[in-house]
Amino acid sequence: MDFDYFYNRDTERFSFYMLPKVLVTEDLYKNLSSDAKILYACLLECSSLSFKNDWIDEQGRVYIVFTVEEIMKMLNKSNKTAVKILNELDANTKGIGLIERKRQGLGKPNIIYVKDFMSVFRSECKNYTSEVKNLHSRNVETTLQEVKNLHSSNTNINKPDYSNTDFSKGQTGLGTFQNVFLTEKETKELKEILGYQFDNYIQRLSAYIQSTGKTYKDHKATILSWFYKDQGTKKADKPSNIPTWEEYDKGEHL
Repeated sequence: MDFDYFYNRDTERFSFYMLPKVLVTEDLYKNLSSDAKILYACLLECSSLSFKNDWIDEQGRVYIVFTVEEIMKMLNKSNKTAVKILNELDANTKGIGLIERKRQGLGKPNIIYVKDFMSVFRSECKNYTSEVKNLHSRNVETTLQEVKNLHSSNTNINKPDYSNTDFSKGQTGLGTFQNVFLTEKETKELKEILGYQFDNYIQRLSAYIQSTGKTYKDHKATILSWFYKDQGTKKADKPSNIPTWEEYDKGEHL
């Protein structure tokens, strides 16, 4: 077949499944098959939709419903192969543990908990991350201030002051327009808090700065402010009715 080339920013017209980079680069995930990594990326996407639909158990854990038949259709695999791929991800079947399946009863599909692929890398900042998570349920404005205070109390170095820094000389920024600036430590901490949404918030801030011409003294604080406001909006906008799986799968609820 004769496929055409991408020109300029054509690639931005499409939606993509987000495959976490660490699943490719980290030794922990080296033995995971490509099919299992692709399936995990699909399940991550479903988890995001589940959160919007309020598919959350009594312990606050997001879950999804994704049958073997749907995996067979999506990945174009046989039943045996689809089950094998699922087993690679599930610790209960001697897999790596990125998902956990739970039976609902006779005639009902299993529910799946998709687990955080970054959680095993958080040994140094475990206490810091736990304290930040406890702030999620509080008022958004108060939360942002507390996060700033928490960050200050957990660091042994002074926070860099960007106000007098000329970012146009000798320093490459992040994002499409290379105008988002973070220290190595700030980047690491944001990735631990935002998880797979890190790149999305970087691109969002980069585009906003470029389009509005606004400047921000602290890019990390700006991203955290947006993140916690988004979390508050999602909690406030919970739908009153949970859609059927057909509506969920087709995206008709959005």
